[in-house]
Amino acid sequence: MKFKTLHISLLFLLILTLFISPVLAKDTNNPVLQHEIAMAEFFYPDNAVSHIYHADINPQWIGPGAFWYEDTARDKSSFYYINVSQGVKKRLFDTDKFIRALEKATGSSIKTARLPVRDMTLSPDEKTLTFTAYDNQWSCDLSTYTITKITLPPEIEAGIPSPDNSAVAYVNGSNLWMYETKTGKRSPLTIDGTDDYFYGKRSDTVRYPASEARLNECPTPYLVWSMDSEKIATYKIDQRNVSPLWLIQNAPETGKRPILYSYRFAYPGDAVVPMYEPVTINVDEKRVVPMKFRAQPEVSMMDTDEDVLQWWDSTGNTTYSLFIERGEKTLRLLAGDSNTGEIREILSENAQTYIESNLQYADKPNIVTLKNGDIVWFSERSGWGHLYLYDAKGNLKKQLTNGNWVVRKIIAVDEKNGHIYFTASGKEGGNPYYQYLYRVQTDGNDLKLLTPGQAEHNISISPDFSCFIDAYSRTDLPTVTVLRSMDGTLLMQLATADDSDLQKKGFISPERVTVKARDGTTDLYGLVFKPTNFDETKKYPVIDVVYPGPYTIVTATHYPADLSWNSKIFWTCQMLSELGYVVVTMDGLGTAYRSKEFHNYSYGHLSDCGLPDHIAGLKELAKKYQFMDLSRVGMYGKSAGGFMTAQAMLTYPDFYKVGVAASGDHDCRLYGSFWGEKYEGYPVTEAYSEQVTALKAENLAGKLMLLTGDMDDNVHPSMTLQLADALQKAGKQFEMFVFTNKNHDLNYDPYYLKKMMGYFVENL
Repeated sequence: MKFKTLHISLLFLLILTLFISPVLAKDTNNPVLQHEIAMAEFFYPDNAVSHIYHADINPQWIGPGAFWYEDTARDKSSFYYINVSQGVKKRLFDTDKFIRALEKATGSSIKTARLPVRDMTLSPDEKTLTFTAYDNQWSCDLSTYTITKITLPPEIEAGIPSPDNSAVAYVNGSNLWMYETKTGKRSPLTIDGTDDYFYGKRSDTVRYPASEARLNECPTPYLVWSMDSEKIATYKIDQRNVSPLWLIQNAPETGKRPILYSYRFAYPGDAVVPMYEPVTINVDEKRVVPMKFRAQPEVSMMDTDEDVLQWWDSTGNTTYSLFIERGEKTLRLLAGDSNTGEIREILSENAQTYIESNLQYADKPNIVTLKNGDIVWFSERSGWGHLYLYDAKGNLKKQLTNGNWVVRKIIAVDEKNGHIYFTASGKEGGNPYYQYLYRVQTDGNDLKLLTPGQAEHNISISPDFSCFIDAYSRTDLPTVTVLRSMDGTLLMQLATADDSDLQKKGFISPERVTVKARDGTTDLYGLVFKPTNFDETKKYPVIDVVYPGPYTIVTATHYPADLSWNSKIFWTCQMLSELGYVVVTMDGLGTAYRSKEFHNYSYGHLSDCGLPDHIAGLKELAKKYQFMDLSRVGMYGKSAGGFMTAQAMLTYPDFYKVGVAASGDHDCRLYGSFWGEKYEGYPVTEAYSEQVTALKAENLAGKLMLLTGDMDDNVHPSMTLQLADALQKAGKQFEMFVFTNKNHDLNYDPYYLKKMMGYFVENL
């Protein structure tokens, strides 16, 4: 893994040097220095994160009060086992012996502190470790350090094990199959699936089947097991009459003739969208029970394979499901009899704009069905996201939380002691995005903060509710991971992040800033990045790195020690700043995690993108920081950020002078129905034209580069090409680069970064 990273880093440095060395710098008219290029390369996201230690420990619970975790140090990773009730902390295994065994088994030399393994699982008896390494699955006997390759077909490896690990449910073509772990027997669970009317996997619109086929990937099943491992709840997906879409691979990996990929893709307003018919499967009997309710249209909550909109009660007889109407203005909670297929509607909620069941896009719904039949339900009906308690018949009993703050996620419910544990933000003052852990009784009384200290708190609760792990951080506070009792009392210090390698390079965390939105009253939050050789006497061009949501925010709140989406953007900002820029991120009106009014600002008005807020915020910052030169402002963004960049260049050409718009969804009429119909509105009308970037092509005055991958089956390259066509017809000069054999995940490829950074250095 280290060899691969080093190889990429050297390649990145070489091509970047060749591309930008002759270019003159901004303020001093001197060439970009080799040192600045090297520093930009150092802060490439993979590289920056590899120089942070003891930060991302990712605890794994293996018993009521026992867990293990990996602690990565500069020299090597260590693995620890902790039993809370026994007060035991010990090494899980000898890392040196494990490395030697892995080298022997794989024939690969491991010369990195971060082991090239992932998806580690420890058996309940703590004797066997399974993991993925070098594109294979492996098993390690911890008593002998014998490592054996697990030779399972890739479709089974991608499957979902039953809770008792006796079987794996997996996708085989258009049907679901089962693999019995003890005998190795494979058998079909369904038999009547066809190419466009199949079981247990999401539709083409959200599954990216061209990438799946081209990269030989297997779909993750879209299903959930009952806790007794006897039944499965899933869907039969009907996309038979969904319109087709195509991609042409003009530079195939083998052969010379271009390859045509065809798949089904529903646009907003299409008469037919993918429909999900709920079914349950009795595993032993191989009996499929269709649930007697109309099919679920595809919605944004299906834009993930991790959180199925169905779950089981403790008996394994009743399924609960969240039914979301097309346009997402109505939610229904349904209960179904898995034996007969009968379904009853328990409650529903309606609104004028989209309704969220969780403020985190496509995450598990914030709904819990209790053993006594009561239901904990999330709603923004008060203007803020809060929890409500209903009885089994759908009658409202009580609002459980309230105030000008938001519940973010229900973590767990301790029904024995009557406690609901959840994260929330905005209650403690300061930055309203920081998440804290709270506890409230199921009757709504005794709300208690369990994680004091202004920071982002990442929480993992013990299955027996004896303790929890709190990893807290800010962008200027490296992660501290501790073990606490359920009342918040500190029990043990687990790890403190070490970023001294970055500090030795001169890295200083970006400044956390607060500015006013366009209305002059609403606080917005952001970060200001400066190069490590920053000189406050100079004038620096400004790059606004953006993502308009509406489902998330661009500005990191936690310390960026992982490779999550926000962390990658954070290090991209620092990387850009090293070339002589002040880089800013902020989140304007219309983005997520605050009040419903704040979020609604973008509804039916996606072209706004929060741009007036960004302009107001940058002007406010420039008054405070004389080193910011607002006569030279650029913007960079990818996906929705690419859309926002093009909108900025075409709507505010006097303010934004240079833009790099990557993989932009420049017209949401050409994106998935689940997206546009939620955020731009449903039914689809001519009002959608307000967000069509190509209609503003004649306004281009600055320097614009469009980037796209030719195999992007998420944001189709047609959106970039149609914008390019409009710019050509308007007689505008711009640059465009198409990356061969790249899908939507192209943006951390070294060649891509070369093009993006080189364009700014040349033009800003």
